Amino acid sequence: MLIVVAFAGVAGGVFLPDAALVFTPATLHMMIAILYMSFLRIDFASLTRLGPAELGRVILWTLLKLIVLPVIMWGLAAWLVPDWALAVLLLAGVSAGVTAPFFAQVLGVDASRTLQVTVLSSILVPVTLPALVKLLMGAAMDIPFSHMFRLLALVIFVPLILAYLTKKVWPALLSHLDRVQFPLTLALFLLINAGVFAPYAGFLRRQLDDVGIAIVLAYFVGVAYLLIMWLVVALSRRKDQSLAGGVGLIFVNNVLVVVFAARFFGPECPLLSAVYMLPLFMSLVPLRILASRILPKETP
Repeated sequence: MLIVVAFAGVAGGVFLPDAALVFTPATLHMMIAILYMSFLRIDFASLTRLGPAELGRVILWTLLKLIVLPVIMWGLAAWLVPDWALAVLLLAGVSAGVTAPFFAQVLGVDASRTLQVTVLSSILVPVTLPALVKLLMGAAMDIPFSHMFRLLALVIFVPLILAYLTKKVWPALLSHLDRVQFPLTLALFLLINAGVFAPYAGFLRRQLDDVGIAIVLAYFVGVAYLLIMWLVVALSRRKDQSLAGGVGLIFVNNVLVVVFAARFFGPECPLLSAVYMLPLFMSLVPLRILASRILPKETP
C-alpha cells in the first residue's frame, strides 16, 4: 500500500502539477509530522545507552554513508557518466533520511539504532558533503553552513523534542495517535511525493532522455546500497542490528538535496534526487523479505 501511494503521489506531481504545487512549500513540514509520529514509538533512553561496541557500529555505518560509499559512487559516475557525477555525489553523500526510523518500524527492526545513525550522520553532513564536493569536483558548494544546519535541526530535533515532551507530559495522546499513524503517514507521503515532483513536471515531460538517465542512475544507487546492506547483514553476527543500521543507507535525505540543489546547481542534481523516490519505495519489497527471514516472529 505504501508503494502504491508513493507512486500515486509521483504521478500526481507530474501530471497535475498546478494542483500539486500547493503542497511543495509544505514538504519539509510534512516530513516533520511523519518523523514526530515515528519518534513516539522510540525508546529515547536507547540514545544514551551506547556502549563502545554499539557506538562503533553506529560510527561505522555513518562513515560508510557519508564518506566511503559516496566516494565509490562518485568514482563510478565520473567514469561512466561524468555529466552526472556531481548529482550522484550529492545523492550518495547526503545523510540518512529523517524518515528512516519510520521505515525501520515498517520493517520491524530496531528503529532506535536507525535513529542513532540518522542523528549522527545529520550532524556531520553539513561538513562532510561540502568537503567531498570541493575535494572531488574541485569547486566549493555555495551553501552556507548555518542554512543547512538550521534546516537539519528543524527537521530532526524539533520533532524529536516534541515527541519526547508528548511522552512525558501527555502520554494519553499516544494511543490516539497510534490508531491514525499509518493512514496519516500514507496521506503525507502521497502529498510529499506530489510536492517534490510538481516543480519538475514540465522538465520531466520535455527532457525524456535526461529523465531516463536519472531513473537508471537512481536505481543504480538504490540497488548498489541494497546489495551492500544485504552483504553486511549476511556477514554480521547481529543481523537484526546490522539491518537497522543499514536502513539509513537506502532511506536518505534526498528531499534535502532537492531543496538545496535546485537553488545552487543545474537541473540534473535535483532531478536525480527527486526520482530516487522510485527505488527508495520499491526497496521496501526486498527489505521486507530480508527482515522476515531475520525476524520471522516479529514481522507482521
